[in-house]
Amino acid sequence: MFVHYFTHVPLPLSEVERRLDLVKNRMGDMADVAYREGEELRSKVGPWEDGFAKEIDLEIGTPQILNTGISYPMTWVAHGGEILFPRLSAELVLAHVALGTTRIALEGTYDPPLGLMGKMADRALLGRFADATVRHWVDRLAEALVEEELSAAGEER
Repeated sequence: MFVHYFTHVPLPLSEVERRLDLVKNRMGDMADVAYREGEELRSKVGPWEDGFAKEIDLEIGTPQILNTGISYPMTWVAHGGEILFPRLSAELVLAHVALGTTRIALEGTYDPPLGLMGKMADRALLGRFADATVRHWVDRLAEALVEEELSAAGEER
């Protein structure tokens, strides 16, 4: 299954890249929170009261320079119920949009667990949770990058 979401930040690409290095250590925590929120949504409609995924392994690889920006390969794996949760293989793409504006996008794929039954459930409902989780994570990353600007400005004063 394919998942994609993007947002814009009011920062030039070079500044976003620099700040991304500063917030990388918090990106795994952002993934944990996003996944838990997806689990809360799923528990409201699914058969489980408590979510299985409690922790996320987020690996970000070496960036590759593109014509329009920078691409970071990444993987996202849930712990505590791996058999029920897919592994996300994705690209975090930073792209120049306009003067002082950068697009932050996550584009990835995952195979729903549990074979054909899992694919049917993903198409019917669970894919929405994957979309919501990715959307929340990208938005939190964008917020962290902009907040990094505020904290950097505060340190200069």
